[in-house]
Amino acid sequence: MNLRLGITAMKHTCLVVIFVAASLGLAQAPPAQKKPLDQIQVVALLAGGVASHRVAMLVSERGISFEPTEDYLTTLKDVGAEDVLLMAVRAAKRTKAEALSAEAAAKQTQILNHLARGAELSQKKLYPEAEQEYRAARELDPRNASVVLALGNNLINQENFSGAIFYLTLADRLRPDDGDTQTLLGVAYGRKGDLDAAIDYFRSAIRLKPRDSLSHYNLGNALCKKGDLDGGIASFREAIRCWPLFSSAHKNLCIALWDKGVVEEAVAECRTAISQWPEIPGAHGLLGNALYKKGDLDGAIIEYKTEVQLHPEDPEAHRSLAAALVKKNDLDGGIAECRTAIRLKPDFALAHRDLGLMLWAKGDGQEALKEVRAAYLLEPKNPSIREGYELVLKELKQ
Repeated sequence: MNLRLGITAMKHTCLVVIFVAASLGLAQAPPAQKKPLDQIQVVALLAGGVASHRVAMLVSERGISFEPTEDYLTTLKDVGAEDVLLMAVRAAKRTKAEALSAEAAAKQTQILNHLARGAELSQKKLYPEAEQEYRAARELDPRNASVVLALGNNLINQENFSGAIFYLTLADRLRPDDGDTQTLLGVAYGRKGDLDAAIDYFRSAIRLKPRDSLSHYNLGNALCKKGDLDGGIASFREAIRCWPLFSSAHKNLCIALWDKGVVEEAVAECRTAISQWPEIPGAHGLLGNALYKKGDLDGAIIEYKTEVQLHPEDPEAHRSLAAALVKKNDLDGGIAECRTAIRLKPDFALAHRDLGLMLWAKGDGQEALKEVRAAYLLEPKNPSIREGYELVLKELKQ
């Protein structure tokens, strides 16, 4: 059974941050001597993928240099600010900003408007359109590190990792020793496929902000991809220690523990993730796999059915449910679920193989041969698929 069931983009509800490949999290307080945040910086940090919790902490520690009007708070909400940030802005210590000329004030307003429009477009995943807004903001203030950070994050979302790295490196030069930029650089390098560089940047970010749960989480993911399960497990545990409500960290800790063979702890972490976020993608399937391995077939089927109900477009979920139903002697149910998995993902080789073997067990040899042959053509080097194909061929004497 495939444990990595339905791993999709991650989010949290209420006070739990919405997380995407390029988002950043709760961090250690920045040095006290840093200047208060201005209107542009707060919006730009959100546009740059920095989570509301992280921005809220920056606001609380550094204060703000403006009076937050209701219009500005509405703008923050429109660009994705969560309640924790809105409350922090309302309660923040105000420091009077230096008076600006009429021309400078107009330029600041233009930058803010471009950033806000860009962030709103990003919320709708209209990343190319958002990029144009961020570039317009940068033209007005090329050395604003927060604006450059927003542009870099946008390019990550467009999978232009080389471009993202260029701008994030520039942001890092404009504002050295910024943990958020280091984290985003780690995300960009990781998604580009350079795990060693990603790990170095995540560790650098953690040195700058040791209690940043998402930097520990990102480091855990990168270490697991490198095959360092022990390191990944330790990083996920540290992310959870920094933020106990981090359901995605609980889920990925479950995966790492499963891969290490620690089934009971994996079950516990899956249950914790589900208790914090019942709709979390993949967690019910992960728990189903663990229960299946423990021999609790009824419990596994319940979890698989829950996963399918919550995420009906996940072909892995349907395939896992199919296997459990067949194990429970529900061959027709298993065949139906396999067909659904293939409809959702026509090149799903393992689902074709499973369906072929189920059809063979039902006595439909020709249809069985058709499916196992399709699986073999998709993945001829997969030994389990080849064995299934050869078995049906042998039985049919072809």
